[in-house]
Amino acid sequence: MSDKKNNKSIFCNHGSTLWQTNHSGLLANNRLAVKDVFAVKGERNSAGNPHWFKTAKPAQNTASSVNKLMTAGCNFIGFTHTDELAYSLEGNNIHYGAAQNPKLKGHACGGSSMGSAAAVAANLADIGLGTDTGGSIRIPASYCGLYGIRPSHNVIEKDGLIPLAPPFDTIGWLTQSAELLSSVGDVLLPQQPINKVNTLVMCEALFELVDPSLQAPLGKLLEKTKPYFNHHIDFKLPKSSLLSELADTFRILQGRAIAKTHRDWLELPDQLSHFAPAIAARFNMALALTEQEEQEALKIQHEWQAIVANNLDKHSCLFLPTTPTTAPKLGADTSALRMQIITLSAIAGLSGSAQVHLPLADLANDHPYGFSLMMTHGNDKSLLACVKHLAAHFKQDTPA
Repeated sequence: MSDKKNNKSIFCNHGSTLWQTNHSGLLANNRLAVKDVFAVKGERNSAGNPHWFKTAKPAQNTASSVNKLMTAGCNFIGFTHTDELAYSLEGNNIHYGAAQNPKLKGHACGGSSMGSAAAVAANLADIGLGTDTGGSIRIPASYCGLYGIRPSHNVIEKDGLIPLAPPFDTIGWLTQSAELLSSVGDVLLPQQPINKVNTLVMCEALFELVDPSLQAPLGKLLEKTKPYFNHHIDFKLPKSSLLSELADTFRILQGRAIAKTHRDWLELPDQLSHFAPAIAARFNMALALTEQEEQEALKIQHEWQAIVANNLDKHSCLFLPTTPTTAPKLGADTSALRMQIITLSAIAGLSGSAQVHLPLADLANDHPYGFSLMMTHGNDKSLLACVKHLAAHFKQDTPA
């Protein structure tokens, strides 16, 4: 049972608690924490901003993703905090505070699905429902030592969801186990063929994008992962400079999508004064982007999509770092880290691919860390099956 009074940095004060519509089903009695951007009939959302909450109207319907989880037997324990309009990767809300990482005292959970991640990591919830536009499931999963999935674009209905950048918004979830991660996928994902994933694709250049202290541990994880795949091939990059272009490409395309979605609201008098300065500056940046910048960024996105399609198929997955560092300390300046994170998260974001974080690192300093596996669009269930199999083998290989 959640205790909102004692966990104000994780759970919102508003919304339902201990709400259950079905006591049987695949996810019976699993505690569900929901990012405060999903509609629940009769409730209002803050989207991480008190001014948004003040002007919001009660939802007429519950988001279908939440409905499906409730029908499968989940117990809704509360809305969880998010960065303002989910436009941050920090997990530090100026209005509601920053949830401390339950797995690493004094460190951040990452954002923007930080409340859902903290709830699961603290064992206050079994399933953390969130969104991932630029990494908002994957980064908290990495920082908090959780399994987390960003599904393929548009495979899960987004009705009842407060949007950030619709072309990139996805509905994802966080769990403590690969088994439960997969079970949630059985409820939320559409019918898909489950193919055997027998080929591991590797890209050496990606290791150069992480902190030097993590490159050796990642190498060990890769070597431990290889035996569970029949084939190992290298990811072929036609030009090494492409990776350095991904973050800015994503920034521009995400920003243009945000401007198209929220411009009228953002340009109301004094509207941005209700946001944290860093997020207000980000909105101003998005509003100032041009059509020409968008067109140039689209060219790079299409180039990247072709490269991913040429390197991966329905039987292969890419091994990649999820984050360039472990969780930063609470209150640390992460402005420089943001673009480093987006370089890695844009790999799936720009290609519309499915990505799962596996918290399987065993670092000497006990910081949570791991790696991701990524598959092309529409192979979500194959990826989840692969992750469940791989996680079981890792567990068997861990000394008692």
